[in-house]
Amino acid sequence: MAGHLTRVDVGGRDLLPPAILTLTVVSGLVDAVSFLGLGNVFTSAMTGNIVLLGLALGGASGFAVGPPLVAAVAYVAGVFAGGFIGRTGPRWLRIALAAETLLLAVAGLLGFAKVSPYAVIVTLALAMGMRNVTTHQLDVPDLKNTTVMTTTVTTMIISLPVVGGSHRNVWRLLASVLALVCGTTVGAWLVDHHGIGWPLLLSAVPIAVLTALLWRYADPHG
Repeated sequence: MAGHLTRVDVGGRDLLPPAILTLTVVSGLVDAVSFLGLGNVFTSAMTGNIVLLGLALGGASGFAVGPPLVAAVAYVAGVFAGGFIGRTGPRWLRIALAAETLLLAVAGLLGFAKVSPYAVIVTLALAMGMRNVTTHQLDVPDLKNTTVMTTTVTTMIISLPVVGGSHRNVWRLLASVLALVCGTTVGAWLVDHHGIGWPLLLSAVPIAVLTALLWRYADPHG
């Protein structure tokens, strides 16, 4: 895959850490929409999806095999797509974020069109699969995951001085957790008051802004 970007300067500040936190907020929003608006399914957090699939296979009331299975398959396809984008050369990150923006916007439009929930699930899971390849490739210290917080919370707790830790980026870990909570909270409120179309369109906006900033400021050879 393409080489890592280590820094993107915008006004003398590194864009990458706040960019990853922004992506984390969007992940929370997207999974809130998925779970509340598309029927017991996650399109970003595959750990939760696997648990839901297990519950459905075990015959638990209220859970179906279809949504988490379709989401998992589409997510894998998104990971493959993200891997191929990572081989496109110096502008891979711009292309990846532009593709994610497009998919989130399409998912929002599908939400307004009241098509089958599976169409929205596939579109979102494709976007999130690509997304996690992007964050994996960026490899920003302590901000490597925008969807699952188990490792993040564990690292944060054992890094506290009270348990003998000395991790200097503990606040960055905390910010990641809070970003996911904020995104989920906003997503839940929007679904409850406005359905799934508007929050999904909203989720595309910050990614579009990040894409524009990268096209403007990032070193294409970075």
